[in-house]
Amino acid sequence: MSLQIAIYGKGGIGKSTIAANISAALAEAGRHVLQVGCDPKHDSTRLLLRGETPPTVLDYIRDTPADRYMAADIIRRGELDVDCAEAGGPEPGIGCAGRGILTTFDLLDKLAIRQRDYDVILYDVLGDVVCGGFAVPIRNEYADKVYIVTSGEFMSIYAANNILRGLLNYQTDQGRVGGLIFNSRGEDWEAARVERFAQAVQLPIVTSIPRDPLFAQSERAQRCLVAAFPRAELSELFRKLAQTVWSGPLYAARPLSDDQLEQCVLAGEAALVDGSPRADAKLAINPLPPTTSADGDPSEPISSAASESTGGFEPPAQPTAPPPPSAPLLSKALTSQEPLHGCAFSGALSITTQLTDCVTVAHGPQSCAHIAFQTITSISRRLLLERGLVLPIQTAPPIVSTDMNEAVMVFGGGELLGQQVSELTHRPDPPAAIFVVSTCPSGIIGENIQATTTLATDQTRVIPVAADGNLAGDYLQGIFLGYQRIAEELIDRQVQPDPQLVNIVAEKTVAESTIDNLAFVREVLERLGLRLNCRFIAETSAAEVRGLLRAPLNLLAYDDFMGTKLRDYLQSEYQARFFSQPFPVGFTASVRWVTELAAYCHQTEVGARIIADFQQRYEQAVAQLRPRLAGRRLMVVTFNHEIDWLLATALDLEMQLAYVGILDYSQDQGFQTDYAAQIQELHSNLDYTAAARAADIQRVAPDVLVCNYLPGASTAARVTDTIPFCPEVGFFSGLAMCSRWADMLNMNLGEGWRADAAVYRKYHA
Repeated sequence: MSLQIAIYGKGGIGKSTIAANISAALAEAGRHVLQVGCDPKHDSTRLLLRGETPPTVLDYIRDTPADRYMAADIIRRGELDVDCAEAGGPEPGIGCAGRGILTTFDLLDKLAIRQRDYDVILYDVLGDVVCGGFAVPIRNEYADKVYIVTSGEFMSIYAANNILRGLLNYQTDQGRVGGLIFNSRGEDWEAARVERFAQAVQLPIVTSIPRDPLFAQSERAQRCLVAAFPRAELSELFRKLAQTVWSGPLYAARPLSDDQLEQCVLAGEAALVDGSPRADAKLAINPLPPTTSADGDPSEPISSAASESTGGFEPPAQPTAPPPPSAPLLSKALTSQEPLHGCAFSGALSITTQLTDCVTVAHGPQSCAHIAFQTITSISRRLLLERGLVLPIQTAPPIVSTDMNEAVMVFGGGELLGQQVSELTHRPDPPAAIFVVSTCPSGIIGENIQATTTLATDQTRVIPVAADGNLAGDYLQGIFLGYQRIAEELIDRQVQPDPQLVNIVAEKTVAESTIDNLAFVREVLERLGLRLNCRFIAETSAAEVRGLLRAPLNLLAYDDFMGTKLRDYLQSEYQARFFSQPFPVGFTASVRWVTELAAYCHQTEVGARIIADFQQRYEQAVAQLRPRLAGRRLMVVTFNHEIDWLLATALDLEMQLAYVGILDYSQDQGFQTDYAAQIQELHSNLDYTAAARAADIQRVAPDVLVCNYLPGASTAARVTDTIPFCPEVGFFSGLAMCSRWADMLNMNLGEGWRADAAVYRKYHA
């Protein structure tokens, strides 16, 4: 596992020059080094790359589809084979540079950069501002050691103290401060100031770098000093500094208050000579100030990653490397660089709230949780209004909001979030898991939701889901984030399979048809002697997800973009076995599905009886509807790319397929049909504009117009209907819709309807 080092310091203090020379000295000693520039100026690695400006991570993300990200595109090989990467940032005065650092580290993690064979990863970080973004490198999962570059100027020391404050927020029992690096401006009074500050915060000054014209010469040569002047005394100084950085001891962060800092740095100059500090002040290099333990007793440095070797660099003790992260699932909008379809936060909540014994904490404003709640409960509320049904499904999803406000946006909400999670874990009946899902506001300010994992108990897992609202992607991307985090944290790989069990994967949690679909599938499974193990993920429990692999067979609900991605993920990561077909939509698909599932169960005779039962009912319904719909002209304009279930039923009823127009859809990537020869006009290029659709509807003048959304303007169609994005599965998928058309076409607009006939014709209600 790589040793991760962060070099912090005030802008313009020379930290990038120092960082580049430390990297060069480490590489010269045989270490494989990656230097990551975390400054919007993106000039950290310039001297290592001989003046070349590498492509920044932020520019790369802006111009490259998410599924084409490659580490080789953002990493350049520099002097002494040091690898170099630059985060970059927005133009001055616009955007958020701190958010850019968050985005950069997210991409580095997705590309598993830290799992590569680097001995050292060195982060060169701007230290003027220690907001959530620029504080990322000092989080516990990143920097093992932090060194702070300072001069004797008060604002430079002030920035150094602020960096210690930032470190204190992430400090554990293991100290992570390596010390101060004094980069002299050449003034005599600087040394005394830095020494007073170092003693006050109980940190060593690991080296003093003099002001030297050799730096300017190396700048003109566009090379780091260690490579350009290897025999110079300064190069030897950097080699010793690199040795210290590699194996030196670590100390706790003990920042001063503002008053203490001013008293320490400035008040010590009360006794001046002609307005200047004493010129004979000496700077102690590598002092080893005693640290203080919690009870106030002097102690040794908190930790030491050093060996006592005086030779080359001895590797410090490192924890065991974690397994490489799973490749992230990416939505179609991200891979195709389309406009975002909805919000990743809402998508993640639609999945995490399906675990009925868990709670989701929405870390963001109350309005975010409210809007997501309305989406998740839309089906149950609609059924209540339309049918008078009060269903347990999704009527009260377990969502808790941290209610972020403007003050939290400014000052951070980590404490507020921690309190919320702690309250949930200490309930008398605590949830099996708590999902912490971030919104746009918490993502923008760089809230460290990963830190909530320390609040887990024996009864309750805490699972962060970094959805970050739209920052992470669209609604489908949020769904993928929810699925993947749940799988990674809950699925038990050691369970024993039961051949009578099956799982259902990738149901639509906000589709009205989901309830009826489940009823059809359960009926078939029970007749074949199979039992349902887990619905991954819909109205299930953490225990059922944990035992997902008990079922040796998985039934995919939909083979759209979402379904196929989840199937591929579970096959790759968990060696899950999937049935060859998704849930069947329409008669033909249902016959195939039942036949193959019966063969899997060695119940072919039972399967044949199931098909015969449904076929008899289907043929009876078709015989009744055919006289009412035969010859009618059907026009379909749809986002759905799989509509053969509807076209087949229409043809069985002897309707004319007058026109089919296909629109681009986030869930599908190409239209195919077995009935192209029967379609009189077909527009399947996915570029079907609204104006063209309106003109075609008037020209075709269908008897029945079917769309996902009803057109707002008056149309020439006698009947308009909506085609569901998620149709009912089973043998009768198309019959329900066609039966409705027959009723509407044969509706008597006279008599009792006489007064409303004009309104009906006007609005085609």
